[in-house]
Amino acid sequence: LGKQPGTRIVNNLWHDMAATKYGGWGIYFDEGSSGILAESNVVYRTTHGGFHQHYGETNIVRNNLFAFARDQQLQRSREEDHVSFSFSNNIVLFDQGVLLGSTWKNDKFILDGNLYWDRRKGAKVEEMKFAGATLEQWRARGHDKNSLIAEPLFTSPQENDYRLKPGSPALEQGFRPIDLSRVGPR
Repeated sequence: LGKQPGTRIVNNLWHDMAATKYGGWGIYFDEGSSGILAESNVVYRTTHGGFHQHYGETNIVRNNLFAFARDQQLQRSREEDHVSFSFSNNIVLFDQGVLLGSTWKNDKFILDGNLYWDRRKGAKVEEMKFAGATLEQWRARGHDKNSLIAEPLFTSPQENDYRLKPGSPALEQGFRPIDLSRVGPR
């Protein structure tokens, strides 16, 4: 909570975060959280979303993997007069819910250079919605101009193996593989 310049959330693993009505997010910047870097984290199977920012500024969310959230993958819940956060070079993989939940109306955020993939049977690239907009409409608003909608080519995401295979479009886009070998109790 609040301004925390220099705070770094780096190289963590969050998974199976669940809540009935409130609190089932992976990385959650709440109540003015500002000046935070979230980088090279893996977040999967949350109920309310992999990433949520209520309000804050100068936060950077880059080179993370967000997978298989239930309700929405990414959430922003307050309009602000300044840029809320920068979200770049991330992979967002999902098979239910919406890509962007809550409020994305005022364009005071930066999303670019990400890779998005909807694994639902019958999902079509041209039908993916960005807060109700098509990719073309979303880009016309200035967002995700360098992002891709493409299969990331994970080794076995259904078994939580998120290593990228050679030729992954994420690697070609500059995503740096996340080393989880030192994560958790030892």
